[in-house]
Amino acid sequence: MKKVTVNQLQADTYIDAPVYLDQKYILLSPETPITKELLDRLEKWNYEQVLTDGLPSDAPPASGGVNSEKSMLDQDIKDHEAEKQATEFFNTMVKKMDDIFSHFLDKGLIYHDNVIELAKEIMEELKQNKRFLLSVYIPERKDVHYVVPHAVKTAVFALAVADLLKLPPHKQIDLGTASLLHEIGMLRIPPTVYQHDRQLSEKERQTIIAHPVISYKILKEADFPPTVCIAVLEHHEYVNGTGYPRKLKGDDISLFGKIVGVASAYSAATSKRPFREGHDGHTSIMDLAKEMGKRYDERILRALVFTLSLYPIGTYVLMSNGARGVIVKTDPKEPKHPLVRLLVNENNTPYRDRPIVQPKDNDKVVIERPLTKSEVKALKQYIQQ
Repeated sequence: MKKVTVNQLQADTYIDAPVYLDQKYILLSPETPITKELLDRLEKWNYEQVLTDGLPSDAPPASGGVNSEKSMLDQDIKDHEAEKQATEFFNTMVKKMDDIFSHFLDKGLIYHDNVIELAKEIMEELKQNKRFLLSVYIPERKDVHYVVPHAVKTAVFALAVADLLKLPPHKQIDLGTASLLHEIGMLRIPPTVYQHDRQLSEKERQTIIAHPVISYKILKEADFPPTVCIAVLEHHEYVNGTGYPRKLKGDDISLFGKIVGVASAYSAATSKRPFREGHDGHTSIMDLAKEMGKRYDERILRALVFTLSLYPIGTYVLMSNGARGVIVKTDPKEPKHPLVRLLVNENNTPYRDRPIVQPKDNDKVVIERPLTKSEVKALKQYIQQ
């Protein structure tokens, strides 16, 4: 699509092809007129250009609904801004966490108050922008240790679960602190031990499974609260007793240890590692669900599913009639039935208005499955042509 500056658009005219704010968010369909109100709104939101393959026209190809288009525009702009805000917030948290870990590596010091402030910031952002913070796309970064973005992601998921469980704020702060620091012990282990694509030797495996104990000792020496230290120590314990380091079972594992364990496992599953690619949200949720009652506490894992849904936001899906779309919103009351923005219909024709549907079990058209990575790549290329 070609770029058109906003000052080239004229009120009371039409564009004979869909107009987009960017490659994802639709602005106008061909039958909807450009209005002064729309131009003012674009100026208010600081948009300088739009994308379209169309040409200006004095008349529409067909009559359309101005009010619905106005509503769609408002919502798309708000969603786009919220998505940008979530990405910027996440990157800011990664930078702050990287500074904390770098100071620890350089000076051997870590300050409780600094980490608490980050936990509070994440709690506040979840209140304001939970939907988009839970679905932030995190590309692989080589400028920071993998532990840094993993710590922030784990804290986001853990605090979202805590909110669903209605834990009081002071407990959420401790949980967020534990989540941000649960892998600090990995910073004491040489990357050559784990950053490779071969099977671990027994010596390497023993070194890695020691990291919860290392983390616990670091935080205990720094006078972090016992609840934080214990959660960090226990985040690799499994409810069936097969975890480490103490092979605890069931209720012998602390609540915070269970939550951090589930949140960390989901964060890791959706992230790229040297030995594998990251999985999509749906695949990761289903893999964790297979371990419900074995590795992971049923109550905590269900809370994660209710928070994210079986198809987390940003998952591209195939509908049962062959249409394709992307998950744009989840419903905690109905985790099996997220909202889907349809992108391409059953005849492989891109939707002009990209309608949003919430398919239920008995509907004629339901979600069939998530798209594979190659299918997502091909879909994105097709709709951007």
